Amino acid sequence: MCIDVVDVTGAGITLMDGDQVGPLCVCGHGAAALEDLQFTLGEGPCHDAYRSGQPVRVVRFDIDAPNRWLPFAELAVRTGVGAVYAYPLTCDSVKLGVLTLYDDHAEDLTDERHELCLGLADVLAATIAAMETPMSDDPLAEAIESAFAFRAEVHQASGMVAARLDIPVSEALVRIRAHAFANGLPVSSVAADIVGRRLRLDDDRLPRVDQEQADQ
Repeated sequence: MCIDVVDVTGAGITLMDGDQVGPLCVCGHGAAALEDLQFTLGEGPCHDAYRSGQPVRVVRFDIDAPNRWLPFAELAVRTGVGAVYAYPLTCDSVKLGVLTLYDDHAEDLTDERHELCLGLADVLAATIAAMETPMSDDPLAEAIESAFAFRAEVHQASGMVAARLDIPVSEALVRIRAHAFANGLPVSSVAADIVGRRLRLDDDRLPRVDQEQADQ
């Protein structure tokens, strides 16, 4: 619906709590990969819009995108995305997430399309707030429930890494994201492996001991 109303080529909706992100739904060419990369990096238009509480609109990735977005901007260019528009989802002064829209054309939104985005963000925020504990069989309710489950698994994995390495949970999440990015994996996959005890992240803060020292 967002794609049709605003006339863009892709859209993604994420639920957010601080730097924690849970995917709700995504549609359109290249959008899924870009949404996942934002979660992996902890940076991108979605995060900036959430932190500032203001829309973020980038038309030229080579001019407008911050340096910290570099991997995101490079992927956007490779997938043919020309512009991105991110709108925070806020209900009763509470930030719930972000609506991110992707367009193949490198052009800014007209005033009319910008107003449409603001209206969509208001409707989505109110809907999500009303369905925070989804009980029905509605597709949106099921998507929200899945997003909560996804976020819970990432939290659980972060807690396990934090407890094992005796580090803050926030640092544990950074390590999980770094491992995912370095290995070209979704954060969700890394989190699932940690929770399932198929993966254990090492404590790279410890001094390395070469083989000669170890033999002694």
